[in-house]
Amino acid sequence: MFSPAGAIKDLTIPWLFQDLCKGRKTGTAIFEQGAAVMKVFFKQGDIIFASSNIDDDVLGEFLLSTGKITQNQRDKSFEIIARTGKKLGVVLFEIGALTPQDLVAQVKYQVKQNILNLISWEQGQYRFENGLLPGAEIIPFPMSTASLILEGVRAIDWELIGKTLAPLNTVVRQVADPSPLFQNTHLEQNERTVLTFLGGNHSMQEICCLSGIGDFNTLKAIYALLAFRMAEKGEIKNQPEEKFACEVVREAFTTTENKQSDPTAAEAFITREALQNAYDSLERQDYYEMLGVGRSASPQEIRKSYFQLAKLYHPDRHADPRLSDMKQTLEMLFASTNDAYNILSVKEKRDQYNLDLASGTRKYGKEETKSADKTDKQDPGKVSAAIQFNEGMKQLRVQNFWGAEEAFAWAVRLDPSNPDYIFHQGLALAHMPRRRHEAEEHFMKAVSMSPTHTEYALELGNFYAKNGLKAKALIVLQDALKRDPQSEKIKLAVKNAGG
Repeated sequence: MFSPAGAIKDLTIPWLFQDLCKGRKTGTAIFEQGAAVMKVFFKQGDIIFASSNIDDDVLGEFLLSTGKITQNQRDKSFEIIARTGKKLGVVLFEIGALTPQDLVAQVKYQVKQNILNLISWEQGQYRFENGLLPGAEIIPFPMSTASLILEGVRAIDWELIGKTLAPLNTVVRQVADPSPLFQNTHLEQNERTVLTFLGGNHSMQEICCLSGIGDFNTLKAIYALLAFRMAEKGEIKNQPEEKFACEVVREAFTTTENKQSDPTAAEAFITREALQNAYDSLERQDYYEMLGVGRSASPQEIRKSYFQLAKLYHPDRHADPRLSDMKQTLEMLFASTNDAYNILSVKEKRDQYNLDLASGTRKYGKEETKSADKTDKQDPGKVSAAIQFNEGMKQLRVQNFWGAEEAFAWAVRLDPSNPDYIFHQGLALAHMPRRRHEAEEHFMKAVSMSPTHTEYALELGNFYAKNGLKAKALIVLQDALKRDPQSEKIKLAVKNAGG
């Protein structure tokens, strides 16, 4: 929630920048820390300039160290500044030390460095003065607020991250409505890996053990996801619960690593066989059977089994080329295991699941669906894809487009032959900033896979029209109208596109 003034604490500055960008604010954000004063100027949510009360000192040292100016030029310029009050850049230009091009480049560099340094501030005060910008103080350089936040957060040193992170037994979860500034395409590989473990009830320490990328990389990724407002902190686990979880994770990690440290051909064969058997069994297993526990299993037993299986099935953990052809098998096993744990680890969900099993509403892990779905029972990949698709539809209905796209992407990965999954992933992508090109590709692929399904073509045509591509829209819509000449929706879309 945007506050016009307050104290600078953990994540205050990247969150403030996101709020100003989202609210399309125009004005000056002023930050004070001791004697240092920094100003960042916003115009309709975009950062256009930044300055500080020590700009000249920092810029002078930088130009001197990089050989852009000499010591004599620096000393002479500061003498003139003391008499006239002019800015260093102007003085260096006037005495011939910098060309106009050099001056612009150095000012741009200084503005960016001011902002990146500011994001690392962990104390002080800030205030936002809404309204007109002081033209005399700024040289507008429009910059991407999102890109500056990304770069600034990732540049923060480990010492600061270590001091500002919550205790390691704090639960971290993916937020239901992430910041619109950041989407999955902006994330680095480590951040995407950690994100896959934020759907349950995992503490930071558990995620460190599960991620397979090391504690340092995991905690840096968690900090970044919190800063980007793609994750949020939850409750703190009590010591006995956390101690048990850590022992289980450590045991699972050690067991998996020992198996992979010196694999023989026999062990590789057994591993493949075990994975294939687990995959083949999914269609006839309920969630308890997937995790290998009884229906009276304690929460600790469920968690222990889940950690062991998650470590075993995680697709990123299997770099062995002998398992490269089992990628889809691993992804489906991993997704199904997560589904099982997310239900059985929450008492209310588990109680309802038990009632569904007793009443026959569920026979296996999945919900019983319409009869048309029953033809897929022989293909567990399609069953799991349908579960992910249903989750995507739920998220789409509440306009959580990021969550919907993630679920639809899983459905497409598990069943790439279904054009409806591809089409709906495109619908989610169409609502995301800077992902419209991907949305277009998904719509086009769905149309090519099922040309008689005119709803896909209609949506593609409307997508083109909304983005000002009326010629393209007409081509798609007129072709759809030939296939379904009675469709009033397509006729109206053709008319709106200028046909």
